[in-house]
Amino acid sequence: MIGVSPLALTRHESAMMTFGFRRGWGWLLLAALTLSTIGDEITLITLMFRTAGDHAALAIPLLLIAQLVPGLLAAPYIGRLTDRRDAGVILILASLAQAAIVAWLAFSASLPATIVGASILGLLFAISGTATFALIPILAQGLGMTLARANAGLEFVRSAGMLAGPVIGGILVSWGGARNALLIDSGSFALLALVIWGSGVRRRTQPEDGEEQATPTLLAEYLPLLRNRRIVIMVTALTLEVFATAIADVAFIFLITVSLNAGATALGVLTAFWAGGMLLGAALAGEIAEHHPARWAFATAALMGASMLAIGVMPLIIVPSLAGVAIAFVVGGAANSVHNVAVRTMLQKEAPPDAHGKVAAVYVTATRSATIAGFLSGGLFVPASAFTAYIVGGLLGVIAGIAGWGLFRLAR
Repeated sequence: MIGVSPLALTRHESAMMTFGFRRGWGWLLLAALTLSTIGDEITLITLMFRTAGDHAALAIPLLLIAQLVPGLLAAPYIGRLTDRRDAGVILILASLAQAAIVAWLAFSASLPATIVGASILGLLFAISGTATFALIPILAQGLGMTLARANAGLEFVRSAGMLAGPVIGGILVSWGGARNALLIDSGSFALLALVIWGSGVRRRTQPEDGEEQATPTLLAEYLPLLRNRRIVIMVTALTLEVFATAIADVAFIFLITVSLNAGATALGVLTAFWAGGMLLGAALAGEIAEHHPARWAFATAALMGASMLAIGVMPLIIVPSLAGVAIAFVVGGAANSVHNVAVRTMLQKEAPPDAHGKVAAVYVTATRSATIAGFLSGGLFVPASAFTAYIVGGLLGVIAGIAGWGLFRLAR
């Protein structure tokens, strides 16, 4: 393959890692990931528009759960698959499958078909996310940048997609209907698969002689990671932080429309403030998280909690206002991006390269479980107690950061 420098390294005397990357394709790959991230958001907003149109009371919650649960249940197997097979090929196949499913959904408008399609997409998103996590160190090397900067680049890409996707999705649905929006999104996944194939990126674990005869159980394969106290403490703190944030996410719309008596415009503007904060944080995260990523992961977890807590206690100290929420959202959004970059960088550095798929699976399992639990818990506070939800979420976030850092230092 022209322009590829295959490298090999051995870890834990159990496997050899072979990886390669075609020079000059790194930035194009990042651009394709940006387009695909925007496509993810277009799919979500389009399916929500379509599902809401069916007027079924539980349709939207069912859609959101359908996107989370399959990937959560399959995560351990996805991690093992990623570490046993070529992650580049896995990402290509997952992207092509996503293109096919989204195209099918464009012509299948019934509620059952939408829920089934969302479930399959949720599983494919988990597969592609795990493969991407494992490929980031290779992308970093191909672009000649540090691991933290590569993670920050990906975070910036995702933040930009989260900001632009809903807007573009809403425009596309209004302009050409759900079918055309989904077909355009399907094309973005197909384009991503083409760029990944053209880049030549690959990450393959090659067993040592005789190892293929050994077939360890799923638990046995994950035990080395689960015995790493630093990884366990980081993931536990991350889980608590995501749970806290999910509680606030549920309360957000009621905070604006009920507690602050504002409308859809304020909701959209404040969402943009959060996304803007995430873009700012992503732009700074490569430099910040390069040194001592674990320290920054816990510090930003506490800062995210403090921003939620500041919103929650507003009625107790000042007159609640949209301006106050906007300031807290910029700070919280920036902290969120730095936190994401620092956590991924720490986990990628702490785990051996031939276990990056499995540590990504642990990451996915933790975040998705916490998100589902947080959504359910947040429902206990709405519609009338949104400020209380932010107090609870904020306190849990601060605890996750401070207690997590203390335990992490003891584990050294």
